[in-house]
Amino acid sequence: MERNYLKFYNAIKKAYPDVKIITNCNGLCQTLDHPADFYDYHVYTSAKDMFSKADQFNCTSRDGPKAFVSEYAVNQDEAGNGNLLAALAEAAFLIGIEQNSDVVSMASFAPLFLNDNDRWWHSDAIVFNSSQQYGTPSYWVQHFFRESSSATVLHSTLQKNAYTSLIASAIMWENSDDNKSYLRIKIVNFGNDIVNLKISVDGLEPSSIQPSGSTKTILTSGNQKDENSFDEPNKVKPTQSPLENADKDMDVVLLPYSLTSFDLLKESSNIRTARTDSFCKSSF
Repeated sequence: MERNYLKFYNAIKKAYPDVKIITNCNGLCQTLDHPADFYDYHVYTSAKDMFSKADQFNCTSRDGPKAFVSEYAVNQDEAGNGNLLAALAEAAFLIGIEQNSDVVSMASFAPLFLNDNDRWWHSDAIVFNSSQQYGTPSYWVQHFFRESSSATVLHSTLQKNAYTSLIASAIMWENSDDNKSYLRIKIVNFGNDIVNLKISVDGLEPSSIQPSGSTKTILTSGNQKDENSFDEPNKVKPTQSPLENADKDMDVVLLPYSLTSFDLLKESSNIRTARTDSFCKSSF
């Protein structure tokens, strides 16, 4: 098997050196014994386990092929037909991927579309029939990561071990519509308690956050098992509002079972990162 693989690999690379080869052997926890540009990684599991996998790429080797997370989703019975709980666990997993984007090059959700007249799978992003469609909570999670592929990932830490239900990330991104620069902090609260959190951002000049123009976007619902449907297509959907206390140091409230994004509008695109003499650290 390996001998045949090497024949194909060498022949393809010789004729088409720009073509990337993906191996289906898992390179997450072991060094591969054959060359490849990417290794294919799938994960379908429970919500609790998906949340716990957010840090699994933290300690993987920075050498060798990068990961292509070609399929991921919470698909066990607790996910129902695609509920908030499943979506938040997937959001935590995506934050882990975002933080390890040096070793994870690509990620794609479970099947994109589901025909309601032929329903045989738990986890999909968009459900349709002959005349209607709606996005599941997992679909709306994707909206929080639309700018991640072109963003600068910043170092972020949760300072207290008590926050076991939280996972967070920070990126800097440019809005192509208005050419403005934003610092985005995303936090998943995977617990059933309200969390009062103090956010401090190092590496920014004083008054570098504009007093207006910053926003807060929340994905949550009254019950962790809430789903969207043809009758209630927007039952679980992100809501955006102005962030009144936007600053490099601010106190925020995280609702139970929620994904919250704070987009801080910056005065300029200048920020010290790990690529220069210092770095921006978001501490929670």
